[in-house]
Amino acid sequence: MKKSTKITNASIESAGLPKDAKQVIAEYVWNGFDAKATSVSIDISSNELGYIERIRINDNGEGIAPDTLDYSFGNFLDSLKKTQVKRTSYTRGKKGKGRFSFSLFATRATWNTVVAIGNELMQYKLIIDREAKETYDSTEPQPSDIDHTGTTVVLEGVFGLNAFTLDGDEFLDFLAQEFGWFLHLNKDMGYNIKINGKPISYQQLIQETDETSFTVYSPEENSFVFKVNYIRWKYPIGDRYYYYFMDSHKMEVAKLLSSFNNNAIDFHHSVYVESAFFNGFEQSDMTLSSEGNLFSEKEHMVVYRNLLKELRDMLDRKQKKYVREQAVDIKLQELVQKDLLPRYSSSDADKQRKVTLLQLIQELYIADPRAFVGIKADLIRTYMGFLDLLLQTDRKAEILPIVEQAIPLSDKERERIGKILK
Repeated sequence: MKKSTKITNASIESAGLPKDAKQVIAEYVWNGFDAKATSVSIDISSNELGYIERIRINDNGEGIAPDTLDYSFGNFLDSLKKTQVKRTSYTRGKKGKGRFSFSLFATRATWNTVVAIGNELMQYKLIIDREAKETYDSTEPQPSDIDHTGTTVVLEGVFGLNAFTLDGDEFLDFLAQEFGWFLHLNKDMGYNIKINGKPISYQQLIQETDETSFTVYSPEENSFVFKVNYIRWKYPIGDRYYYYFMDSHKMEVAKLLSSFNNNAIDFHHSVYVESAFFNGFEQSDMTLSSEGNLFSEKEHMVVYRNLLKELRDMLDRKQKKYVREQAVDIKLQELVQKDLLPRYSSSDADKQRKVTLLQLIQELYIADPRAFVGIKADLIRTYMGFLDLLLQTDRKAEILPIVEQAIPLSDKERERIGKILK
């Protein structure tokens, strides 16, 4: 049976569909997880010449309910996803567009879906052709010979793609970066993605993880528990770093730039915060809180601000730990290799001066790495020279109050620098 999608070629071309085949396939994988799948399989068939003939994406989700077709397929710019919260930090499948993204590189998309209707499993098929996107075919639901729900999308008539595009390390790395955080957060439930039967690996992207919980109390003495997942990535996973706020169903409802986006080190991090507190929370709620307006003293805004303080304190500790254990050694080696330190003789006194200066630089760098960024080599060399000169005088204790005018120090940092100067 043919049904209308209520779209035109002009509308679909201007709707901001993905421009890359990898992103298109990611859209269909996310559709599976949006349907509560725990496993998604991507199978790619190619011919002897290396050209892809068919792409098959299968999930074990809830399937596509027939009574939602008018919204999810029939109304391109007003589907159910318009009101659904997205799982990820940027829009996926917005307004149902993801279903039509196959047209970038395939001539036909077929959905074979099994869905529970009442106490019975029913299956039916949906077909959209690239050259006739204004309609789609839908078969009548029939009793299923498959014993579980799920959807299989088959993309046929593939053009402009060869096997190397989707069968190489670049595609695997893309999927790992795209889905690694999501698979990690759901690892206890066995979530996985397979390509031609092989699970993708994302652990190689993660340098450090930590899980903790915060309990935040409101002025009305209500308590809210926040489960926090911290990940430090081995490589950049984007050009910005965020706190991601998720409701009790692990659905992302909002995100906020972390306070460590302008640092000078490779502190690639993400923080995922899960709580029933975010059920009904919206991105606009963060603006209300930060602007300190008429509504900012409401209970949930007070809780939110207190949560942000806890998160910033936690991330500050994580960054300082990373800097102390790894980044500071890299910086000290850089200063030596670039010959930015004062010249020292081989005398015991000079050796001790050098040790003292390096200890001081280490503490200053841990306190605020940004103090060493964007400064020309000659100025750093001069800076090091002045510190070295002060360390040779009886006024070296005055270094601490001078430093505090530029770098906020914690009590422990102040104490450690004080001991060095003694």
